[in-house]
Amino acid sequence: MRTMMLTLIALGAMMAPGAAQTAKPAAGSSEVFWVFTLEVQPGQYDQLQQLVSQIVAAAEKEPGTLEYDWSISADHTTLTVVERYADSQALLQHGKDFGQFAKRFFTLAKPTSLVVFGAPDAAAKKAIAGLNPVYMTTFDGFSR
Repeated sequence: MRTMMLTLIALGAMMAPGAAQTAKPAAGSSEVFWVFTLEVQPGQYDQLQQLVSQIVAAAEKEPGTLEYDWSISADHTTLTVVERYADSQALLQHGKDFGQFAKRFFTLAKPTSLVVFGAPDAAAKKAIAGLNPVYMTTFDGFSR
């Protein structure tokens, strides 16, 4: 229940109007985005925070990574990452770049859910299959 609430709050924040708001992909777009929720392992927040700084610096160099927002709960136990990619190729490139950090990252935080929006291709789906993603399909709405 807590994870669902955090995911809904994160999605609500993403959809709220604001000057810094970035448009989300509309139906038919090649963009892929997701909300990734993880449990921070006890006593690991400080190490995680240091590692995330390195991960974000690396991702910032990827032209196809359009959004990469990391948020932590007040008690530092739940991590939510909102990621948006130009297309499946950009997602795959990010996966390759993230590889140098993956082993250490996943010892500090354990995945609890990955909700994927957009239309990732078969290669992108295969690359993230181990994270047990839930795929959502847009059936109505708009982006500004």
